[in-house]
Amino acid sequence: MSKLQTTNYKLQTNSKFQIPKFKIRFSYLNLNYLILFVIWCLGFGILFLNFVNAQTSPQFLVSWQTKTYVPSWYQGKIFPTKDSAIEVRFELIDNGRIVDISKEKIRWYLNDKLYSNENSGFGKKSIIFLMPDYPGKSTEVRIEIFQYKGDKTIGKIINISSVSPEVVIDAPYPDHKINVGASNFSAYPFFFNIKSLDNFGIEWSAMGQKADTSVAEPWLLNLNIDSQAPKGTEIDVSVSIRNLLKELEFASRSMKLFIQ
Repeated sequence: MSKLQTTNYKLQTNSKFQIPKFKIRFSYLNLNYLILFVIWCLGFGILFLNFVNAQTSPQFLVSWQTKTYVPSWYQGKIFPTKDSAIEVRFELIDNGRIVDISKEKIRWYLNDKLYSNENSGFGKKSIIFLMPDYPGKSTEVRIEIFQYKGDKTIGKIINISSVSPEVVIDAPYPDHKINVGASNFSAYPFFFNIKSLDNFGIEWSAMGQKADTSVAEPWLLNLNIDSQAPKGTEIDVSVSIRNLLKELEFASRSMKLFIQ
């Protein structure tokens, strides 16, 4: 009996000795998970704070437009050229809402020069000015609201490019290949400081010679190629237009076609 009791005692001792090892291993894994969870919470908290800050910072919604000449079917952005009238306006968004800024001190700058301030009235959300820069350059427009909410200045900068007037030739001939006989071409002006086609001067030429056009439809060229012209003959077509009210505004375009 004594021997048997001794054996049981050893077994119980071994059993009790294994339990602490298991508990230590389990606690170590829990600690790792806890550390990972804390790191995740910190990362999420930083992202959330950044998101909240971005949402609560005042945002300027700025837009601009000009009214240089473009064809009626054109749906793209209309760009200004030198001396084009441009209107710039904005709304201020704060905490997801449009802010009433009728009593705010708003200052407008063009190329770092003061253009308008609160002396001309508080809450001025738009200005109209003439493009001061020549084609290839851009005008910087800066908006600043002073003492917004009593203690800070907020602002926004945009750049508006000045472009050259253009003319486009519409030649509906794939690969610029035409047949002998009649071929029709149309010209379309873009970005001129003009309101009516009547104020344009237009001149077509073909094969280096001035081409005759209809007085009623000067923007349409009807080109008649001799039936004896050999295949592969190169045909040069060009058009020049100008603003009759402003000599410095002009544009030209040329293209090469081949008889097939």
